[in-house]
Amino acid sequence: MSRGDDVSIDPGQDSPGLTRRNASGVAIASLVAALSNFVLMFVGTRTLSDAAGTEFLAFWSLLTGLFGVISGVQNETTRTVGAVVQGRPPGVRALWPALIVGAGVAVVVAALSPVIARRVVPLSASTAVPALIVIAVAYAAYVTLVGAFGGRGWWSHYAGLLCAEVGLRMALVVAVFVAGASLAGYELACVGATAVLVIYLVASPRARRAMASFADAGLGAMVRKHALAVVSTTSTAILVTAYGAVLKAFAHGVDPLLLGGLILAVSLTRAPIMIPLTSFTGVAIKLFLQRRDAPFAAMAKPFWALLALGVVGGAAAWFVGPWFVGFFNPGYQIAGWVFAALTFSSAFMAILTLLGTMVLALDAHVVYSVGWLVASAIALVILATPIALATRVVLSLSCGPLVGAAVMVTWLAGYARRQRVGREPR
Repeated sequence: MSRGDDVSIDPGQDSPGLTRRNASGVAIASLVAALSNFVLMFVGTRTLSDAAGTEFLAFWSLLTGLFGVISGVQNETTRTVGAVVQGRPPGVRALWPALIVGAGVAVVVAALSPVIARRVVPLSASTAVPALIVIAVAYAAYVTLVGAFGGRGWWSHYAGLLCAEVGLRMALVVAVFVAGASLAGYELACVGATAVLVIYLVASPRARRAMASFADAGLGAMVRKHALAVVSTTSTAILVTAYGAVLKAFAHGVDPLLLGGLILAVSLTRAPIMIPLTSFTGVAIKLFLQRRDAPFAAMAKPFWALLALGVVGGAAAWFVGPWFVGFFNPGYQIAGWVFAALTFSSAFMAILTLLGTMVLALDAHVVYSVGWLVASAIALVILATPIALATRVVLSLSCGPLVGAAVMVTWLAGYARRQRVGREPR
């Protein structure tokens, strides 16, 4: 088999186009991921002490933040494998640059381990910190397979892998609960789900073929692109998945019930929009690539849908939120307006994420990075102010995404203008 044959789509295999059935499969996988997030937080806060439950929330936030950082590899793998499938000359195997960048992330985690151990996971540092270092490399391999499935258009396998990873995590958590709930056990269960990669590679010939996919550039170029994507997704993770861990680091010494309630409130108000949207990133990239000449037209319907969801969700959260957080732990007391504001601000975050996906699909990695860096920097500056903690969190998660979105919209406006000029008759 020639190198070119290696990257082709076999007759009879899944179409690279996204059918309604495949889109439904991805949507179901996203919903499963969102629901599992609630279950994990409920089990952790209900079966552990207040201090251990708050630390589990912080660890889960830090772990999903690390997943978010490395998801830059998934996004870039989807783009680069998709480009080769569409006819670009193949370069290096997609796995090798991903592993190199994953190892780099592991080194950074190791360098930050004293701060992580002291500020974020002091009760379980001996278990949590080594697990985070190892998972950085393992998860890079996992998202390479996810990204390759997306790039090749094998959406049923893409959705199946996402569901299998979530399912294994839940099974491991249940096993820990049955054996005797412990903070370290839950942490290892959450990390251990990435072993689903090994199961897939052993059981599925198509998974092995996807893992052998080529990128559209050489090793050095792909490592640089992955690294830039990871820098960008690091900023994303600070604002989205890792925010609870960041909050714990900034609010060191705060009452565990107040801190745990706020971390839980942030997670609960982000998950309904952000987890499905994050899982749909690969789909969005493929769709935006098909409408490169009209970015605002491609964004219009998702923009208004997300904004409407934020308004409706915020109104509902005002009344339901305080009761819901008490359901996880009766000691958590969060005001209704905080829930409403956090839920509405999640729409800003979702819009920023979607704009970033559009910019990434247009290969404007620097703009993507700048937008998210600006958003996260503003959020962290606000979080460091001495105002009331709940108000600080709301302002941080509202102002940061809005300014970051403005950066990306400014660039997209210039891009759209250049596209129109290029189409005008001379």
